[in-house]
Amino acid sequence: MSRYKFARLYDKKGDLSKRWFVGYYYIHPETNKYSLFKIWISTTLRTRAARLKKTRELINNIDNKLTNGFNPFEQENLSFTKLTDALNNTLQFKATYTKPRTVQTYRSYINSFVKWLKLMNLENISIESFNYQLAQKFVDYLKIEKKVQNRTCNNYVEHCRAIFNDLVNREYILRNPFKKIKLLPEDERSVFAYTKTELDLLKSHFPENAPRIWLVCQFVYYCAIRPAELVRLRIKYIDVDHGKIFIPAEISKTRHQDVINIPIPFSQDLKQLNLHKLDPEYFLFSKNLEPGIIQIAPTRIAEKIRKEAAKIGLKRKLYELKHTGAGMALESGSDIRDIQLHLRHSDLNTTENYLKAFKSSTSKEFIQKFPEL
Repeated sequence: MSRYKFARLYDKKGDLSKRWFVGYYYIHPETNKYSLFKIWISTTLRTRAARLKKTRELINNIDNKLTNGFNPFEQENLSFTKLTDALNNTLQFKATYTKPRTVQTYRSYINSFVKWLKLMNLENISIESFNYQLAQKFVDYLKIEKKVQNRTCNNYVEHCRAIFNDLVNREYILRNPFKKIKLLPEDERSVFAYTKTELDLLKSHFPENAPRIWLVCQFVYYCAIRPAELVRLRIKYIDVDHGKIFIPAEISKTRHQDVINIPIPFSQDLKQLNLHKLDPEYFLFSKNLEPGIIQIAPTRIAEKIRKEAAKIGLKRKLYELKHTGAGMALESGSDIRDIQLHLRHSDLNTTENYLKAFKSSTSKEFIQKFPEL
């Protein structure tokens, strides 16, 4: 006698007002009698055609599992898990091996997704019942109701894909419902730089009136260090004598240990800070942007710079100083490979796209030296 009976549809005689389910039987290990296992079909599927399509998908999945040795009495049937519980379990697992900042990003996307589930009265839906059609409805909601930009919408899709890939890997489901969602076309990412007038305004005010903020600006401009890395930068990572800054993997966005060569103009200013006299374990930018033992949030830096810049009518963002430094290095004749390494880009194409704003037309030198006919 077979240990199981393949799945089939129980459709309540075709009554769409009632809940349909796909059922299969498996021999109970103690009674040696068949036990019925049910997988309910979502009532959000309101047409016969939609329910039959879901039925075929469920039957194929169940029969494949049974054929490959699945035993509901020996293995937890994860496909029946409530979707929100599965998402929370996956997020908790991610937190054991990824950076807190990355986990926070995933949590933010999951929270938005769960809010939508509640809005659609789907907060109790099982993971097996969440399909491609519902995934597409979520994306449509982002574009039509929330009116998010294409780039933001694509970010949601890519993060949801990653989350549901984890669920596939952990055998909650066999297919990723976000896999077939097509990404939307995006405009080229805008790269803004400070004008000479804005740089002059910055240099005339910050060194004298806000020296610690000015130091932050110099780190971003000269060394292309991200604000999230700056707040985790300890004194011991800065080797002024050899002109190097070490960015450990645990604080780097690239997840690799990086070494940044300090440009000469900035190294002179760093020497005047006498960092060797400070506790090497101190964060360079702690409370009030002074060296200390407390790690602050990147937003604290942004808040202080925004407030100080408002005093002089400057409306540029801090991170645009990184764009400015790279662009000015390009215009001064720096090799693009050197710029790539300095920016810590993984490939040259990223750097070329990044610098398009600075090299969108021919140079004066090209025009002046163009050969005469």
